[in-house]
Amino acid sequence: MSFFKQFPKVPYDIFRNGINQNVTDLFRSVKPVPEFIDDPSVYKFYEIKNGERPDIVSLRLYDTPNYYWTFFVVNSFLHDGLGVWPMSQEDLTEFMEKEYNGYAITTRPEIVLNSDGQVIDHRNSLAGRFEIGEIVTGVESGASGTLTQKNIDTNQLVIQNVANGPFIGDPTSPSNPSEIIVGQTSTDSVATYQVYKYIDAPFYYYLENDPDRRPIDNGVHIKGATSTADLAYVSNRQNIVELNDQRSKIRVIDPNYIEKFVNAYETVLNG
Repeated sequence: MSFFKQFPKVPYDIFRNGINQNVTDLFRSVKPVPEFIDDPSVYKFYEIKNGERPDIVSLRLYDTPNYYWTFFVVNSFLHDGLGVWPMSQEDLTEFMEKEYNGYAITTRPEIVLNSDGQVIDHRNSLAGRFEIGEIVTGVESGASGTLTQKNIDTNQLVIQNVANGPFIGDPTSPSNPSEIIVGQTSTDSVATYQVYKYIDAPFYYYLENDPDRRPIDNGVHIKGATSTADLAYVSNRQNIVELNDQRSKIRVIDPNYIEKFVNAYETVLNG
């Protein structure tokens, strides 16, 4: 049975011509019925194998592909639909290569004071600088690309569709190479601090001795604040892989209760 066939029909004037037509009420949403939510014996857990689609998991568990929709009902993170179903390793690799091409550039903001102790500049801060969509160019490297993201919390510019890359920036090098990057439209400029491939750039930072890896705020990026020697980070790649792994472990209705669950859900949905 198709999931949407269970939804009730409602009259709706699709073409705004005064004539109602019966259409599926896609806005109808029902949570798992209480008798199932409160009974742990009804559920079990299943680890999705590489590349398994919802209908394949349903066939494996229930001898029919038609109960695939139950996974999206009993797992809250799947309420957003097929787009959050775990990707195969092949699709995951393709996704990262496509969506995370280019470079992420971090800068090292510095508060500049005058002789009276007044703030006269926020050197290399990204706040109020650059425009999303503009072309950004490295003065020394000649690398250029489109600015697609500006993240103040990680003090990071994401530059994609890069030509003549990479940009220059490596504080771990003895010579500490850096370069000025300039926005073609805004004419704003900052000095690079560290350049990463976007997929391997920090997703968030945490204190190295924190086993819970709790994110810390952007004070770590200000010169003179938290020492970078005390920091570690979760990269974009690591975050995506870990999230995909988490999504591969789902709660499912025990096969002994699936028919009862489907009947109860259908009754509530159409009630």
